[in-house]
Amino acid sequence: MQPSPQDSPGASPDAPGDYLTRAETLALLQIKLQTLYAYVSRGWIRSVPQGDKGRRLYARQDVERMKSRADARSGHAPVAAAAMRWGEPIISSTLTEITAEGPRYRGVAALELARRGQSFEQVVKALWNPGNDVTLSWQPCARTLRFADAWSRTAGPQPRRELVRFFADIALRFGGEHLRALQAGDAQFIECSRMIATMAHCLAHLRRASSGAAASLTRKRTDGLAATLLTVLGGTASPGHCAALDAALVLCADHELAQATFVARIAASAGADIGECVAAAILTQTGLTSARSYEATEDLLRACRTITQAQRLFKEHYAAHRNLPGFNHPLYPDGDPRAKYLIDLARRLEGRHAAVEPLFAALDIAAGYGCLPSLEIGLTMLTVALGLPPRSAFSLFIISRSAGWVAHIIEQRESGALIRPRADYLQAGPAQGRAEGQQSVDGAWLATILPP
Repeated sequence: MQPSPQDSPGASPDAPGDYLTRAETLALLQIKLQTLYAYVSRGWIRSVPQGDKGRRLYARQDVERMKSRADARSGHAPVAAAAMRWGEPIISSTLTEITAEGPRYRGVAALELARRGQSFEQVVKALWNPGNDVTLSWQPCARTLRFADAWSRTAGPQPRRELVRFFADIALRFGGEHLRALQAGDAQFIECSRMIATMAHCLAHLRRASSGAAASLTRKRTDGLAATLLTVLGGTASPGHCAALDAALVLCADHELAQATFVARIAASAGADIGECVAAAILTQTGLTSARSYEATEDLLRACRTITQAQRLFKEHYAAHRNLPGFNHPLYPDGDPRAKYLIDLARRLEGRHAAVEPLFAALDIAAGYGCLPSLEIGLTMLTVALGLPPRSAFSLFIISRSAGWVAHIIEQRESGALIRPRADYLQAGPAQGRAEGQQSVDGAWLATILPP
């Protein structure tokens, strides 16, 4: 005879939604009645009486905990863990979908937007989706530009790399000085557009670092952010060049849950303001993986000054590392369509810089090794074709992607959901010690260093 379910101390059905019927519990756990009796008798699932006919309700929290344990044993936990590494989707979003043809922004292919000649500003407004009467301001903050000018005179030995990290300071200043606006309605969109415009004007420091020439951080009125960027970077703000850079900005604007975007959403879910969230994303993006990928890509490409040299350098690099930087994006096994489009833009660009010519031949060498270009290659080749200074590609990427980060931050805040994954704790034993000469982290070792 099976034991009957027993009440757990303190259980009370004060919230009906927190309890399940016997039929609901059995269906959710996919178990027999006898197994449910065993769970209750062992105190694993709390139950409370329902009416006077001996029926009972079961605590939803306990039932779902048992369900999670069963899922973990049956392999659902490994699936969840794999979702954090290029796996299944874990966050619902209306912003960007990754397809074989590249990202789609709110259901429209980014490549199609680029082909139509949609400006970066138009795409940003579609991503942010502000009110119809909101006009974004793409004029920089004069006070922040004066701050940036002072910073550039004291920049360290690597001003190009430090400039991108300085963008995080710009975001924090907007989060601090304009906090009330950033937290309130449509004003947040206007302030975010000014933040991105301010970053764009600060790229004059790349030109200064490259040529030593003075580059004024004045507020210049131009026809769009692409023209502004070409002007401050010392490029040619011709219609063709502006259109090519606009397309690049559009294709870089968002890419679903990349690492930095995920960090921005986590910060937003924790209540950080938009400036703080953008700063967190920028600092993540300038980490070892992403920043060094762009730097290694650019260093390899810009070292190829002739076709012969390009062929030799690509062969040597592949022979040494069995791969090439900036190739074979995991989400695009058949090649990154964004990179292909940007490379084609560089080929068709009128007045392109001669330094890009050897790189087209180098791509043929890479293809022979099965290496298909990713966004880093396409964006870097376009900046070389436009005659922009070194490290322009990564800086332009950060400026463009800031628009996508803002969209994700706002969406996350509006959802009201907290992002808080769980960890699968693994007990380390003596056989799982750390490096040779170090003690393993187990309970016995911790007991020797922790106070009683």
